[in-house]
Amino acid sequence: MVKPLHLFYTASLAGFTAVSGLLLLLYHCVPVLYYLCTGILLGSVGYGVVLYWAPKSRVDGNGKAVFITGCDSGFGFLLAKRLDSLGFTVFAGCLLADSGGEGAKKLRAECSSRLSTVQIDVTDDGQVQAAVQQVKDRLPTGSNGLYALVNNAGVAQPGEVEWVSLAAYRRVMEVNTFGSVRVTKAFLPLIRRAKGRVVNTSSGSGIHAHPAMSAYCMTKAALESFSDALRHEMHKWGVQVVIVEPGRFAKATDIVLPEIYNRHVENLRDNMEEVVKEDYGLEYFNFRMGQIEAGHSDSSHAKDATAVIDAMVDGVTLTTPAHRYLVGANFENYVNVIWLAYFPSPWTDSAERGGNEDGVMPAMLTKIN
Repeated sequence: MVKPLHLFYTASLAGFTAVSGLLLLLYHCVPVLYYLCTGILLGSVGYGVVLYWAPKSRVDGNGKAVFITGCDSGFGFLLAKRLDSLGFTVFAGCLLADSGGEGAKKLRAECSSRLSTVQIDVTDDGQVQAAVQQVKDRLPTGSNGLYALVNNAGVAQPGEVEWVSLAAYRRVMEVNTFGSVRVTKAFLPLIRRAKGRVVNTSSGSGIHAHPAMSAYCMTKAALESFSDALRHEMHKWGVQVVIVEPGRFAKATDIVLPEIYNRHVENLRDNMEEVVKEDYGLEYFNFRMGQIEAGHSDSSHAKDATAVIDAMVDGVTLTTPAHRYLVGANFENYVNVIWLAYFPSPWTDSAERGGNEDGVMPAMLTKIN
């Protein structure tokens, strides 16, 4: 199977050869253009290096409040601890804050008195409004409003399109997309008054869709569009909108814990239409779901979420944050996301499908062949 990384190296080599050949031709035929093009190229590279390494200005966390969703575990839990250590007043939104959740307990025990946990189910209008009121009542003295909102709560849903019920599609969309929209709309008046910012946790899967992950990918793609539109609309208010796009960091979160994944498998198997179950067959279903689980736990997924938390902190604390932070688990992960998202699909489809179509085939295709 041809991997995206191999295609990237091939394309890079071809591009380097073409540019070198063009510069060589200009050197011999039109020396003035050669020096001009070389100067522009080196200047662009130098500007990029200086921009990357230049010291970045950050805001002081003292007296500034941040609300984060999905703090029971994973990115949200780690971000809440980091921002608390930087002096921010942190409102850590937890799904299980009022029902003995371990994440909420740890945050209250391990963080300063500036951090408070807030009960919030992002799909529940009443809990979202109650969270807004709780934040209003506990804003730091002298604060104009909420300095930052980090929409981080999310759930996954594996399975091929024909296997996933509409109810499951709606559930994932309700949490990952409408949850972020609901929370953002509720907090925007407070954010606008503070000229703050919204940081939305999207995914590399929002840039490029993967087979057997359509429900999750479409929620993140929708969140990307929502964030872009919001950024344009909030510009006149002085509010910044940032998107953080983690790559392969499943092992750094609880989103694909074995017990959760096994529950997904059981729900898919139990709720699949009979004709679909017959055409695909149980052997192919088990094989494919095993592939997906192995993909989430292989070595390409990073256990250490530091890079993601660093990007989130940049989104909250930099005076001029980037619009997007793509965070890959490794170099190949960056290449996969960029290559598969932006290059012609005839070049990339075989790389995406190859490993998924090797081995066991659906029962109906086996009979036909």
